[in-house]
Amino acid sequence: MMSASCKVILENRLDELQRFITTLTEFARVGSLPEEIAFSVQLAIDELFTNIVSYGYDDDESHQIEIKMSIQGRELRIDLIDDAKQFDPLHEAAQPDLDASLEDRRIGGVGIHLVKTMMDDVSYKYEDSKNHLTLVKKF
Repeated sequence: MMSASCKVILENRLDELQRFITTLTEFARVGSLPEEIAFSVQLAIDELFTNIVSYGYDDDESHQIEIKMSIQGRELRIDLIDDAKQFDPLHEAAQPDLDASLEDRRIGGVGIHLVKTMMDDVSYKYEDSKNHLTLVKKF
């Protein structure tokens, strides 16, 4: 039964995504994570991290965004923890109208829809003044 875990703490700057990708690549290698799973995780975190950095903070201060990854058996769990404004993307993000033409679609909501589609489970809680988003992917 495979078991592996790692944690990376990123600053709230978009260029920090590259550090996550480097960490994910090594974690996927060590944890024998299938390439398509690693790619799904990269897409999901890219979307979520970009939204946190772009919309989550009202100041120009440096903030930390923690990403924990763990493999237990055939399940990958990712915890994304930030001190941005409280925001539950599962209930507060706009619901995309995927049937509308591209010109008529409202901005927003497609990213979290994509994340929910790619992952087997996504859950959110606000605890200790922090957003906690948990993604689970079985493989």
